[in-house]
Amino acid sequence: MDYIDDTMIGDPEDQSSYWEMQTEPDNCAVMAEMGIIHQFGMDITQDEANYISAENGWYNPGSGTSMDDIGNMMDFCGISNHSCHGASVGDLARELQQGHGVIVGVNSDQLWEQGPLAEIWHAICKALGFDTPEFMPANHAITVTGIDVSDPANPMVIINDSGHPEGAAARYPMDRFIDAWDNSGFYYTATDHPLPDNDMESISNLDFTEWLGIGAGVGAGIGVFSVTGELTTAFETGVAVERTVTEFAGKVGEAVEIAANFAEDYFNNIDNIAQL
Repeated sequence: MDYIDDTMIGDPEDQSSYWEMQTEPDNCAVMAEMGIIHQFGMDITQDEANYISAENGWYNPGSGTSMDDIGNMMDFCGISNHSCHGASVGDLARELQQGHGVIVGVNSDQLWEQGPLAEIWHAICKALGFDTPEFMPANHAITVTGIDVSDPANPMVIINDSGHPEGAAARYPMDRFIDAWDNSGFYYTATDHPLPDNDMESISNLDFTEWLGIGAGVGAGIGVFSVTGELTTAFETGVAVERTVTEFAGKVGEAVEIAANFAEDYFNNIDNIAQL
């Protein structure tokens, strides 16, 4: 199936229903992945997504997510994906035409700020050579959901942007989008397969322990995080619970070993007595 017609590449209308406003100032990449994960039929909450990403070092509260770590949450959910640097609008169009979910890095100031003063500031930065990934790096992740070519002279890029209150199916002129996207080195991450339209199932069906490296502490940690919103407290709770379980298991193991040694000594003594 091609997600394209005479005027639209992609399916922004359907994807807009999966937009959600981010609750943290720097979890935009987590939210971009979460929106795609939902479309693949898995119901993961923002709290759970933040916790899992932070616990694994993909999301660092206070600084966000590195582009190199975008896609790890999708890997966690079994959604294969690929990343590209130095891409083109044509590359994005091909991904959208195939129905893939697409996340890009942008400089939010260049995307959001409008008006004469903003235009002057951007022009000065360009003239001085500061409008580069080195001086003005990408600081935001969004999902590209479509390209509207109904007016070939003024194509529009349609995005889901968790950092903006009107970010569901938000539309931007192609030149402004490219200007903001350029500051990520024209980076994107896309799914390998088309976005299905499934009913969401609980993420409890997934095996957290394989990725988190902890067992019983996972549920405790997420529970604390969902109530307090404090990752540090959640981590400490999860680790404490896991440590308690581990220590208990260790003591049980020690007890079993002691009992086994006692039984072995006992039966050896029986054998020795029988031989007398």
